[in-house]
Amino acid sequence: MKALLRTIKTTSCQPLRLISLHALLLIAALAAGAPAPRADGAALEATLTLDPSKPGAAISPYLYGQFLEHLGRCIHDGVWAEKLRDRKFFQPLDKSVWQVVRATGAQFDAYLDPAGAFAGEHCLALWRRDQNSGGCGLAQKDLGVIAGKDYVGYAWVAVASGEPVLEATLAWGDGVDDRQTVRLNGLGREYRRIPFRFHAGKTTESASFSLQITRPGLVWVGCLSLMPADNVKGMRADVLALIKQLNPPITRWPGGNFVSGYHWKDGIGERDRRPPRWERAWNDVEDNDVGLDEFMTFCAEVGTEPYISVNTGLGSVEEAADEVEYATGSARTHWGAERARHGHPKPYRVTWWGIGNEMYGDWQLGNVPVERYALRHNSFVEAMKAKSPTAKFIAVGAPGAWNNLMLSVSARHMDLLSGHHYTERKFKAPFSAEDARKYEANFLAYSGSVMGGVRRVVNDYRQRLGKGNADLDRVRLAIDEWGIVRDWNAAPDGPGIGSFEHYYPLGDGLASARALHELLRSADVVGMANWAQTVNVIGAIKTSRNYAVLDSVGHLLALYRARVGGNVVPIQLSGGVPLDAVAAVDRKTGQVSTGLVNYSPDQEVVVRIDCGDRKPRLAAQGWRINGPSLSAINIPGQSEAITTEALAPVALDQPVRLPAHSITVLTWR
Repeated sequence: MKALLRTIKTTSCQPLRLISLHALLLIAALAAGAPAPRADGAALEATLTLDPSKPGAAISPYLYGQFLEHLGRCIHDGVWAEKLRDRKFFQPLDKSVWQVVRATGAQFDAYLDPAGAFAGEHCLALWRRDQNSGGCGLAQKDLGVIAGKDYVGYAWVAVASGEPVLEATLAWGDGVDDRQTVRLNGLGREYRRIPFRFHAGKTTESASFSLQITRPGLVWVGCLSLMPADNVKGMRADVLALIKQLNPPITRWPGGNFVSGYHWKDGIGERDRRPPRWERAWNDVEDNDVGLDEFMTFCAEVGTEPYISVNTGLGSVEEAADEVEYATGSARTHWGAERARHGHPKPYRVTWWGIGNEMYGDWQLGNVPVERYALRHNSFVEAMKAKSPTAKFIAVGAPGAWNNLMLSVSARHMDLLSGHHYTERKFKAPFSAEDARKYEANFLAYSGSVMGGVRRVVNDYRQRLGKGNADLDRVRLAIDEWGIVRDWNAAPDGPGIGSFEHYYPLGDGLASARALHELLRSADVVGMANWAQTVNVIGAIKTSRNYAVLDSVGHLLALYRARVGGNVVPIQLSGGVPLDAVAAVDRKTGQVSTGLVNYSPDQEVVVRIDCGDRKPRLAAQGWRINGPSLSAINIPGQSEAITTEALAPVALDQPVRLPAHSITVLTWR
């Protein structure tokens, strides 16, 4: 088994060890003895036996958690509505997403100028020296706009010389009528925020925005902004609506690998004045538009509890303690007063704090051996707890030797121990005909791959319990990154735009459902789990520049979060068929729920549900996730191929028919 493990050494958010797809297929096929389909094509039969009067461990609502990281389009153009990239002009113009626009024969320069520094170390300077017609300035392409929608923005501008005229243009085509131009009025010698508004005349994801100087003068541009007018406190309305469907009880932020180079003080104060930085974990510009205050606004908007990770890679103990004080301290404390000055006088309610991320990996900024990390962890916790005595802490964990030392040195300084698992799919979506054939041929084994990885993380911890260490026995697991990647190449799948936009076909939803079942079955050990991630980057939600949709995993998490909770109910499943099942009971209401995953690519399963003496009083309610094939995917802006459908009342005194490649949830009393 160990020979089938490979250590990953890249700059990505992978666990200490990642099991390759081919190894998992071999393991699962040999160990599980996947049932062969019936030659006659008849439905497979099974019996599910459960006794709701004998509930087991309570299911933590935190098992349905989510994760947001500053990576690719997870936040920028994912959660956050800003259309313009590098809006504070961090990068040299010859390496920027901005393009210089120059009228023929114009005497014009665009450059970065420290003399007018606004956000960070410089501003953008536009210097025009001729009277010729035609605009000169900067433009940014590949923006999404929808016909009939308004887009609002502004420019922070100061006139350094002359009497220049500035114009902002939004163009949704090449014709003279496919654009709207607005003159920026009210320019002055001091920086002023000049607003503008556009009304899009066409739907496109290839629109462009430009800022041009049309008369002689020197203008300093501190920063620019452009958002849909229907943004919700700076966030995309369509994405927020889908996150509210997911209804995550807790959301982890800001990383992930990102956190090990993130200095949270860069992300507070007046948003337009925050300094942009080069983000070293993922090699991108970080505008620092979304900081702690914006994250807390997000949490309040969607009704999720915050889980904030602190920088233990390149950050200090003092920095982390200051962050706790900023978030939770009274306005009489130094950093609490700073929070109040920024418009948030009341302390935030933040209980959960992560002490770094994957500090065992050489891809992690500031990674250290476990002997050093354990002591570092303890120092961070002691300083942070002094600022917030009710705070709870999640330590970096990894199965094996890392956990051995962490738990021996730091168990009393943690409430949860993290563990991460990702499975590689290998095939690029949408699948080619040949890849679809291979995916389906191997699916019975592949469908258990994520579940198997979760089980290994759980079993590593479970075998440590009950051996006389009281500090260790009170700690539970936080599997705060789990999921599927296509591979560790950041290139997007076919419909994607940015880094790690790997799309999840229906089959990946089934594999994830089986892993979710494993988490539920492990409720006695697992206190938290966070799907990685929420939007675009290996996300449960995918967006284009204009639209958003739940991926197959998004449908799964939304359905189970709404319907499956309470206490685990032990089950017995007979029949040897490709059916994965879990059951729970709400002890207050008496409602029983069961999740049923038919992971056969092509055969129906018929299951009899035996509740013993506790017969349902009424027919069950039911919901089903399915699609036309295992390789079906949802694409933003198109009709959903994978859907969640409410079923007609289901009589449990009759066999329940489960279509091939489907996820069904039933509830009854």
